[in-house]
Amino acid sequence: MAKIAFVGGGSYLWMPSILGRLLKTPTFQEHSVVVMDADARAAEEIFALALALKRHLKSGVAVSRTTDLREALDGADYVSLTISTGGLEAMRADLEVPEKFGIYHTVGDTVGPGGMSRALRNVPVLVDLGLKMEQYCPHAWLLNLSNPLSPLTRAVTKHTRIKAAGLCQGVVEHVDYLARLLGHDPAHDVQFVTAGIDHCPWLLQLKIGGRDGIEMLRERGLCRSDLSAQDAGASHDSHLNIGVGTRAGFALWKEYGHLPGIGDRHMVENFAHFITDKAEMERYGIARTTIEDRRRGRERGRERTLHMTQAPERLTIPDTHAPVIQMIDALEGHGVYVTTLNVENVGQIPELPARANLETLCRVDRLGVHPMTIGQPFPAALDAIVRPHILRQEASIEAALTGDFERCVRLLASDPLVRRVTDARAMLAEMIERNREWLPNFERQGSGIRI
Repeated sequence: MAKIAFVGGGSYLWMPSILGRLLKTPTFQEHSVVVMDADARAAEEIFALALALKRHLKSGVAVSRTTDLREALDGADYVSLTISTGGLEAMRADLEVPEKFGIYHTVGDTVGPGGMSRALRNVPVLVDLGLKMEQYCPHAWLLNLSNPLSPLTRAVTKHTRIKAAGLCQGVVEHVDYLARLLGHDPAHDVQFVTAGIDHCPWLLQLKIGGRDGIEMLRERGLCRSDLSAQDAGASHDSHLNIGVGTRAGFALWKEYGHLPGIGDRHMVENFAHFITDKAEMERYGIARTTIEDRRRGRERGRERTLHMTQAPERLTIPDTHAPVIQMIDALEGHGVYVTTLNVENVGQIPELPARANLETLCRVDRLGVHPMTIGQPFPAALDAIVRPHILRQEASIEAALTGDFERCVRLLASDPLVRRVTDARAMLAEMIERNREWLPNFERQGSGIRI
């Protein structure tokens, strides 16, 4: 019987569907689940939903809740992590400060000034969690869903002995979208090879119904850089309904020669061309997620959670992608699971730095996680995009742990989103000042901030 700890388990976004899938999965019926969150109300409400679903599904899974991290970790076999240090108010600075300097983050959780700011808050928390896991559950897997996914997952494997993998559904969901775009059911006969890092992956192969999916998209006229929001819906082909969130990706495909493996919302943050020009953002229909959007989403999620607790039969539990559940099930010896994961580079992309956290296909079974080689040289054009992000993310781990402001300035000044090299220092200084309570390492070092 396995113990599964959900740290940050008060998430109204993630937990209802995860719990629904977990509680109804036959092979999980002897497992135990603990919902842990520092927010006692959120933990209690998710726990109440779990009990309601447990009764409705007649599930044998044991469920508990706590606000004590040690209690949650003690004896755990799997730790699923969904946290954001400082919450929405801390994230506000990640978006608002860069905007003063002409950087209009769409999400602000991975690269650029917003991504670095978020990493500085979360890296020390992840390393501390890994060290606590060494003490209370040293053989457990850490399944990380928190952003920035690559540096946070890498921080744990670099500074602790804990096994860790980052889970993001973005690539799988995007491949499903492309299959539907071509009129194909994504549940049947779709294979792909992806290579890169979280939120900057690239499709090197795509097979749909036995055919070359990339060539099929090319035949549809989608390899083009002029597919604007105005003409995207011009086709009368019912399958060619290009929604918001893909047009910039097709432009990248045309100019770089390789098709992005995730939608525009995340992918464009790797390219200043798109998010430092409001006219271009409008042209490509690039949508931004504001703090107010997130707050409203959280409120709606809480309302749905409370409603489903009263009427658990109304929870829709899809039988499609559920990476946390499917990964645990495979590690427990119930079949093989192949999906995209963010893990250390042990040869899946030989051209990129060893041990860097990469996003590629992995095979999961009772023996562990086995990264799969991409099976071809990593294109030089993509190396030029991905490698600098890897180097910055790797260095940002040490900067976060040491509170080295000058090191952070140098890293951010090299980011392609920063329009003027002299902007980096002022941006970082303001983001750190606004979130100082969540950056104790900078306090201990006296911050060293010099404008």
